[in-house]
Amino acid sequence: MLNSFPSVPSPYLNYDPQLLPQTSQPEYIFLEGAGSKQRGRFELSFTEIGTSCLIGATIGGIRGIYSGIKMTSMENQTSTYNRTQILNSVFKNGARLSNTFGTLSVYYSIFGIILEKTRGCEDELNTIVAGTSTGLLFKATSGLRRCGIGGLIGFSLATAFSLVTSRDKIKEMGSSVFHS
Repeated sequence: MLNSFPSVPSPYLNYDPQLLPQTSQPEYIFLEGAGSKQRGRFELSFTEIGTSCLIGATIGGIRGIYSGIKMTSMENQTSTYNRTQILNSVFKNGARLSNTFGTLSVYYSIFGIILEKTRGCEDELNTIVAGTSTGLLFKATSGLRRCGIGGLIGFSLATAFSLVTSRDKIKEMGSSVFHS
């Protein structure tokens, strides 16, 4: 029984707690979509972007080590100079590739979220269109030919990803079309 005690004003806010409405159920704030069994495209985009940046930095760092060692082996310098050159190469290549992968992931996420919200569903078509649009936009300033190549690469990667991740769904769709 909550109301069995005499009403004592709160020493912190100087108010009587009985003036507040008494509810029988606890009041909680739930996150949007907390009851869903699957996270939406917007929630997944943060993980995708961060992972892409880390993968880009890792690949760029490895590429930087290779090119740094190759560059310093041609020069006869001190070990301090060689170490500095290798580190510069690692950081420069890592940052460049991380930025590229992160930018591509942001474009892909934006296109995917827009498609999901406008179409009202999440399917393989969204993935393929988002991948194609990402490739087109990323190479848009490089000329029409390179823009088309970028779109084709984006289309190819998105289609391959859809085929790998949705193999069962595609088989089911194919069998229902051919058995109709």
